[in-house]
Amino acid sequence: MVRKPPVRHIQKSSRPTPPPTPAPKQVTILSPRAYQPGGFAFNTQEGQYFQIFRTHTASELSGFFDSEFWTRSVLQESHSEASIRHAVVALGALYKTLEKASESPPGSPQSTHSADTAPNHYNFALQQYGKALTRLRESLQNNESRSQRTILMSIVLFTCFQSFIGDHKAAIFQIQSGLGLLEDRRQESKQPLIRQKDDVVEDELVQIFTRLAVQAKSYDMAFHFPEPYVIQLSPKQPQYPTSPQAVSSPSAASTSSDEAHIPEVFKDSQEARSALDSISERILRYTEALSSYYSGPNKILPKSVQSSGAGYRNQIQQWSAAFDPLLQARRNRGVTNTERAGINVLEMLQLMTIVLFVMGFSTSEMDFDAFTGPFREIVELAKEVVVDEELSLAAARCGDLNTCRHKQKQAGAVPYQFPGIASHGYKEEDSFSHIKASFALDLGIVAPLFVVATKCRDRKLRREAIRLLMSSPRREGMWDSILCGKVGQWMMEVEEEGMRPFEVWDPVGANEVVRADQRVMVKEISFDLQKREATLRCGTRGARDGDPDPRAQETFVSW
Repeated sequence: MVRKPPVRHIQKSSRPTPPPTPAPKQVTILSPRAYQPGGFAFNTQEGQYFQIFRTHTASELSGFFDSEFWTRSVLQESHSEASIRHAVVALGALYKTLEKASESPPGSPQSTHSADTAPNHYNFALQQYGKALTRLRESLQNNESRSQRTILMSIVLFTCFQSFIGDHKAAIFQIQSGLGLLEDRRQESKQPLIRQKDDVVEDELVQIFTRLAVQAKSYDMAFHFPEPYVIQLSPKQPQYPTSPQAVSSPSAASTSSDEAHIPEVFKDSQEARSALDSISERILRYTEALSSYYSGPNKILPKSVQSSGAGYRNQIQQWSAAFDPLLQARRNRGVTNTERAGINVLEMLQLMTIVLFVMGFSTSEMDFDAFTGPFREIVELAKEVVVDEELSLAAARCGDLNTCRHKQKQAGAVPYQFPGIASHGYKEEDSFSHIKASFALDLGIVAPLFVVATKCRDRKLRREAIRLLMSSPRREGMWDSILCGKVGQWMMEVEEEGMRPFEVWDPVGANEVVRADQRVMVKEISFDLQKREATLRCGTRGARDGDPDPRAQETFVSW
């Protein structure tokens, strides 16, 4: 299933300000006994949150894919490594915080157990995260024997925690730190992956850092972060980057253990996912290396060098052909909800990758009109995930939709929001209120929908993408659906200013094209996900920094 834990209701509470350091106060959470997995003792509080992580959080963090890293490897390591243990407990407490924040309608009676509140769960998460950081720091300072596996796994967990609470800057530094450790090992071994007798960096960790690298770099490219929050995937390369078939391909420095193997037909979605991760990362390394040779506006590469990346486009097309049988069979009997959603997400990510790669060589926003077909497919696939899968599962848990308390609204009621993820979306339809807020570490539907919301000028498709982003709050790594929906909404308003009002039933209004001189691109988004506020800047795609730009605009949004 896409959403495994039960959906409950919203409770009214004040919104706390997160303390700068973990709160020292211990929170008493009702639990009859301590939990002792494998003989490694957890106290009463830690044991409760560990069980939450084991039974709920681990599967949610996997997003739309099954992952033994969360459901097996992390749990095993937490029995012997204190830093992993505290980080796991912290993530369990964050999950409980989000669950309580979405639980009961504002104004309903509080829980009879005063400790069982979202603020208390959140403060306990901060305490445990502080302990995890302290324990790893102490072990490194004391030169304790710590495997590369433990350090890298800790970095993944810390990145997950920071993304969950909305500290994207800290998350970027963690990812860069992990990439640096992997690069050091490569330089020492002159191999993509070291395997030592007592210190094995498993393929799963390398794959996770590949995905984190893709996520962070794509986030930077979309939001245009300033230094030092720009992920550097590769050391500065003296050679000129060329296509994958060339000996000097930048893929030689990839965090992937080997080149993407694209069979004639993928046997399952996991094989397809690994291949797409590898292609996406090498494409980002290629464009990063090219950008060091060409300082174009907004990192747009010159059209004249587009042919040098033809090999990457061919690889994406090969991937698409090998994946098509899985895509076409996703509704067959025996395909689970999770498998179907994962297949949809992979196709969405592939479509997004090819659009952004091709448009990385164009200075005209008009060229995005050539991708209306892929934009339409992204929206339809996202609707399958949100409406056909998540909404049907959530509605089944709620029972009779006419009596479900999720539909109750009270004027002036302010739901509790813990710093980070908004626990409630902008429900244009009452039925969407059944979908609870969620967090996963992997990319999913948010990034592809953001591309449609900001780059598609088909007025119906664009509005549908924005509606899907705003309807169900979700954080996929650092990608926040409500922020992305807000950005798309503002960009749409800027570009459509002066145009006739849009009506779905009006074929003339629906087909009216946004002129070239009206179109803009995101220039920079500075934001604070913990406070849920952002300053958005847009302008002409081909304009260089410092040049006069009549289309430049800025606005402030909050949610």
